[in-house]
Amino acid sequence: MIKAIAIDLDDTLLDTSSLLAPKATLDAFNYLIKNGLSLSLEECEAQRVELIKSISHREVFEKLALDYGNENTKKIVAKTIDLFYDPKIPARLPLIEGARENIDYLKKKYHLYLVTAGTESSQLSKAKALGIENDFENIFIVNSLLKNRKKDVFTNIIKSLGIAPAQLLCIGNSIISEITDALAVDALACYFEHGENRGKISQLSRKPQYHIKHHSELITACHL
Repeated sequence: MIKAIAIDLDDTLLDTSSLLAPKATLDAFNYLIKNGLSLSLEECEAQRVELIKSISHREVFEKLALDYGNENTKKIVAKTIDLFYDPKIPARLPLIEGARENIDYLKKKYHLYLVTAGTESSQLSKAKALGIENDFENIFIVNSLLKNRKKDVFTNIIKSLGIAPAQLLCIGNSIISEITDALAVDALACYFEHGENRGKISQLSRKPQYHIKHHSELITACHL
């Protein structure tokens, strides 16, 4: 029996790929190019789309600077990463359709946690703009810039509640992040197929127990 749920933010509750990522990506690429990157914007984007299937955006910018930059480019990678991970967040953002109803339902029945990766300032600003900052027992922000993993948060939730790993359900859109990490700690995983390609189920030795494409499917598919 599921007793706790950990849900991702970007492209799970917020359509980040459509609403925030394009400008943040453009700003980051323009800064790299201005500082010596020998790729066009189109070439940068083609590389990014392919690389994020297996690595983080931080690693994408580092790799581009190393492979196609000069000494000056390499010096400004940290600033480039900041431009992407700490963009200006609008005061109000819309939830993905059906997310509000699912949050309201789940928080009445389960220990509900928001587990998101990024910088604290950016992720908290997104939660506030979405109006969800008070809907969770706790908000855990994994610092992806330090290459921290969500599996440590999942393990802490399991231990703090004194539940079996399979009593935690982890929901998110990233195969290479929360889905991989949930399975690594023997929690249940629900792959929410939304946004950009962040890995394929076929690359996993263990598959997520659930797979949905819309919030309207969540409650029934996961037997909640």
